[in-house]
Amino acid sequence: MWLNANGKEFQWFLDSAAVYWEKHLPQPADDAVVVVEAFHQDIRVNLRNLAFANAIRRIRPARLVVLTGVEDQWRKTLWSGFDVGVVRKVAEAYGATEVIDVWDRVRRQDTPARDDETIVAYTDATYCRLAKVPRLPDSYRVRSDYRLRHAYATRLFDLYQELMRRNVVALVTSHVDYDQWGLAVETARRARIPIIHTQQTGCLKAYGLFPEHDTQTGTFRAELTRQIGDVFESQVWPKRDELRSSAELVAWRAKVNLGRPSWWRGGVAASVDLNNPAERAGLRKHVVDRLGFDPDRPVVTVFNHAVSDALGTNRELFPSLADWFADTAAYAAEHTGAQWIFLDHPSQALYDSTRFFDSVAKRHQGVRHLAFRPSATLSKNALWSLTDLGVTVRGSVSNELPAYGIPVIQAGWSEWSSCGLSTVVEDQDAYWKTLDQSISAIADGTDLVSEEQVRRARLWLWLYRSGTDVVTPLVPQWEVWPADTLFKTMRAAFRHIEADADPLFAAVERMWTRQEPMLTRTDFP
Repeated sequence: MWLNANGKEFQWFLDSAAVYWEKHLPQPADDAVVVVEAFHQDIRVNLRNLAFANAIRRIRPARLVVLTGVEDQWRKTLWSGFDVGVVRKVAEAYGATEVIDVWDRVRRQDTPARDDETIVAYTDATYCRLAKVPRLPDSYRVRSDYRLRHAYATRLFDLYQELMRRNVVALVTSHVDYDQWGLAVETARRARIPIIHTQQTGCLKAYGLFPEHDTQTGTFRAELTRQIGDVFESQVWPKRDELRSSAELVAWRAKVNLGRPSWWRGGVAASVDLNNPAERAGLRKHVVDRLGFDPDRPVVTVFNHAVSDALGTNRELFPSLADWFADTAAYAAEHTGAQWIFLDHPSQALYDSTRFFDSVAKRHQGVRHLAFRPSATLSKNALWSLTDLGVTVRGSVSNELPAYGIPVIQAGWSEWSSCGLSTVVEDQDAYWKTLDQSISAIADGTDLVSEEQVRRARLWLWLYRSGTDVVTPLVPQWEVWPADTLFKTMRAAFRHIEADADPLFAAVERMWTRQEPMLTRTDFP
């Protein structure tokens, strides 16, 4: 982990945490362990994992085993300030009795690569992410960097398999993708070990996959998509009337960018000030004029993804995110019934070293009914006034836009895809057909978003930002930063707030004993 923190403040935090957890955790009576990863360099990520793991240990006494370490390519691409020594100190303050430097062990092994389907899938996705390329390059299998990645994945898989043979109560992880996280998840699923997936937003948010409910028919994320949909349908949607005022308030806060910032952008440009159709129509004319579009023809907005991000981890209709984007642009070039704007992801520089978006834009240069723009060149006001139909694979726009009456087509699954917010198509043929039908319907004046979809989308915003966000002094809100502020806040909680009825422990116990797929702020049933 990297820390720009005062050394004394950090040590006071460690001392307070060590005393707190020593006094609040029962001693294990057997060899049970809770395994928690600490591969991320942001301490806020790892603190969420450790807090959740300790809440489990209050229910099922067990030792704490922490996985950490950093590999050269991960350091080069992302973790420039990773410090295993800092991780070890924090882990031990939270009661860890064993801290395993996974990458140190992997580097010292000489196991050759194996062509296991799971190992290869995570090798491919991790290679693309660390190389920041949208697709595997030509002749990638003979490249030395790919062969090393493949060997590393094989060794990680073997190490995790050996670890999961122990008496493991749970695996707690911040990510479920790429080699160092994803292969741990795969081996835990095979060993029928509960998996807790914490989130990097809000206070404490987490999903859970329990072996009793794991059909093993899809990826971890695909399993969650189905289970989240079941919870939404059975426990949230029936309460829509009593939750309506709360959902409307959350929808307003989301519109003005309070609470969790938009994944697409933050700051003033993420706020929406449009209050009625007349305001939208006035701004729309101005924006389409800027783009050289006709205000009377439908506008389809296609939201590009971070093109190397977590490839293949949920159900997707195209071989890659790049294939989907390029093929959609080619389709749009031939379909003049609509005008199309293609927006790049605002963080694309962190995911793409090939200028993929620019290459697609260049291919269609001069096509008047197509426009390619970086995300930041359009404010959210402009974007919402312009868009008649949104298109994405799994982006958060597919839950945000429907909440305000804008239809979205998804060419893949996201965690909310079973909640009835957007149009989720099942294959490529259905994708092209749905695009055709939607554009024709908009041109004819048909409203593609039902009132029920709007209410479902706003309920999802409430569920994501409120219903599944547990507020506890033991895990400060994500925006409590920089590090010195975070440590002072947590030290106050450890030293001055009693643990009785702390929401962390009550919420985790409810999720754990009922084997629910989501941590919840209140008891839904």
